[in-house]
Formats: sequence, C-alpha cells, structure tokens
Amino acid sequence: MKNKLILSIFLACGIFAFILIADLLSKHFIFQALPNAGDSMEVISGFFNFLHVENTGAAWGMLAGRPIFLIIISLVILGVYLWFYAIRLKKHKGNTSIVLSISVGLIVGGCFGNLIDRIVFGYVRDFINLQFMEFPVFNVADISLTVGIILMIVYFIFIYSKEDKKQEMLMKDLADFRGNNEVANIIEIEMPKDDENSNGDKKDNEQKVDESASKSSEEITKGKDGSQTPQKSQEGNKNEG
Repeated sequence: MKNKLILSIFLACGIFAFILIADLLSKHFIFQALPNAGDSMEVISGFFNFLHVENTGAAWGMLAGRPIFLIIISLVILGVYLWFYAIRLKKHKGNTSIVLSISVGLIVGGCFGNLIDRIVFGYVRDFINLQFMEFPVFNVADISLTVGIILMIVYFIFIYSKEDKKQEMLMKDLADFRGNNEVANIIEIEMPKDDENSNGDKKDNEQKVDESASKSSEEITKGKDGSQTPQKSQEGNKNEG
C-alpha cells in the first residue's frame, strides 16, 4: 500500500516538474529568438509557426486584462484539486487510478507555468500559432492544462465511482477476514479449557470407580468374615458334646 502511494505521488510530481521545466524553457528560448511582440518564426509552412504574443488573459486568450483575478482563480483551482487528490490518496491508500495522478501532474504543471508568467511579467508568453485554422496562440502550459482537464473528466465519468465500489468491497472482505480470525482465536482460547474440563471429569469418574470398587471389596470381605464365625461355633459345640 505504501509503495503504491509513493509511486502515485512520485508520478504526479514527476509530470508536474517535466511540464513546468518544458514550459518555462520553451518560453525563454522562443522569446529570446523573438524579442518583440509580433515577431514570428516559420516552423512548418502552412501548418504552424512561432509567434511572439503577450497574453493578458487565461488559456486560449480568455478573460484578457484581468491578471489579478486570474492569479486568484489559478491558486483556488490548484488548492481545490490538490486537496481532492490528497483525499483520494488517503482514502484508497495509494490505489488510485493512474489517470488521476497524470491529470494532477498536467494541471498543476500547466497552472504553475502560466501563473509564474503572470506574477513575473503581468502576462502569459504564448508562441505556438496554428496557420491552417483560426485559433488562439498558445503555449506548452496550455496544452498540458487541456490534456489534464480531459483526463480529469474521463476520471470522474468512468473511474471515480468504480474506485469507490472497489474500495467498499475491499473493506468488506477485510472486515470478514478479521472476523474469521477473531472467531478462530476464540476457539483456540476455549479449546484448552474444554480439555481441562474433560480431564477433570475423567479424574472424577476414575475416583468414583475406585471408591465403588473399594466399597464392594470391603462388603465381600465382611461377608466372608460373617460366614466363617458360625461354622467355628458349631464345631465348638460338637467338641463339647
């Protein structure tokens, strides 16, 4: 159980660290190559390029111009999701789905990547621009958040209730197992007492048999003594005559 708990936490932390480092490094190098807003770099012509964009909104450019509000919302979302993850780990002793751990790592990593940008620069550094369709410019953190949220939805729809049912069955089996062990212990404790009682009964029976045998032998002895006494008196009378 403890090993599974450690592995779940390690997996979530590992994904978080990877996403955060990949996001911050990619922003750093791209914005060094493209120092001014609007600068671009062709990557795959007609498919996507790198474009310097300073996004004051949330992922995909939503809620622009509200950095303080977005910082607070990001911190609240992080706190709630991490609190939920800690409760699930505690309840299931680490036997949570790998989907949840991956989702936590992706969402926390993406949130921290954009949160650092908002705190340090006052905006989020976006640079991935899809040329074949109209779509907001985004970054590695946005991709991580999107995949993490999709996995979170999958977890709640398909896995959450199954985990709870599995946990209930496990606890029931554990309770039955403990109950059987308690019964076995009680039987083992009472067995010697029964043996002692049976041994005591045997001793009592043997004493009774010995007493009855001694009484019968005494009666037989007395009977012999009584029969011999009249014979002796008769012989004495004969001799006198």
